[in-house]
Amino acid sequence: MQRWRPIATARIWLGLILAVVSAAGAGWLLFMMRAALSGPPEQWPIDGWLFGQAVLVLGLLVLAGFLLYRTAAALTLRYSLDRNGLYIQWLGSRTVIPLTLIDRVEQGALAIGSWRTALASIGYYHGRVQTHDGIVIHRFTTRPLAEALVIYAGNEAYAISPTDQAGFVQELEQRRRLGAIQSLAPGIEVARFLVYDFWADPVIRRLLLVTLILNLGLFGAIAVIYPSLPPQIAWRGDQIGAAAELAPRIRIFFLPVAAVLTALFNLVGGLIVYRRSPLAARLLQAFSVGVQFFFAIATIAVLRS
Repeated sequence: MQRWRPIATARIWLGLILAVVSAAGAGWLLFMMRAALSGPPEQWPIDGWLFGQAVLVLGLLVLAGFLLYRTAAALTLRYSLDRNGLYIQWLGSRTVIPLTLIDRVEQGALAIGSWRTALASIGYYHGRVQTHDGIVIHRFTTRPLAEALVIYAGNEAYAISPTDQAGFVQELEQRRRLGAIQSLAPGIEVARFLVYDFWADPVIRRLLLVTLILNLGLFGAIAVIYPSLPPQIAWRGDQIGAAAELAPRIRIFFLPVAAVLTALFNLVGGLIVYRRSPLAARLLQAFSVGVQFFFAIATIAVLRS
């Protein structure tokens, strides 16, 4: 099997640079917040501004993680050829393209762009785009689509950028003339540890987004009204019907924290069971949405008591 690396470009390191900047920004914000959160929790100056800073830190850390993933994918991107197919590998995943399905190879193509296309171009060009004549192009290239090799296989195509494009095309044509000795199934074989199919499920993605929005909304609402709360609030015991007791107002955050922990538990459960039962994974995430509403109602009940 012969292998090619993609063409090295500054774009590969762009994701790493942005990840470092994002992580540094999050670290600086945490350092600035450290003084405010140095005392006991009951004395923390919690308000909408502090909540906004915390959300910004969370967003920067998520962005840094996403950019590091993009950089790792770009650095591990490889193209391989054997007698039966073309293989595109990255981070333990690979795309299989049987040589018998390849119709032609062309230099460059034009496709319809969008904001998603721009986001999928950080570090390297990845993701699906569509040409004006309806052909879907899967991008696995460090060069723009107009400068990449586009391999057409039926109604789909694959854009790649091997270092020696002329040598790659020559090797590909020689192997096609020799003919395949084994039948391959086309498709993408994702790395199990990344559980791509779970994250790509549109239902799960919407449920996770709703859960996140509801939880952040609950945290934000409490943070905004927190300065106006009395130092002690009425808090019921664990037993049903137990009399309310006075507790520090910081305890009101136990409710959204419990909602977060429940959502994380359901997320892990969904990742584990998705391959065996996508429906069960979706139901777990739907339950997380319901939990957010439950704890929001519980928070309102506590504040009104």
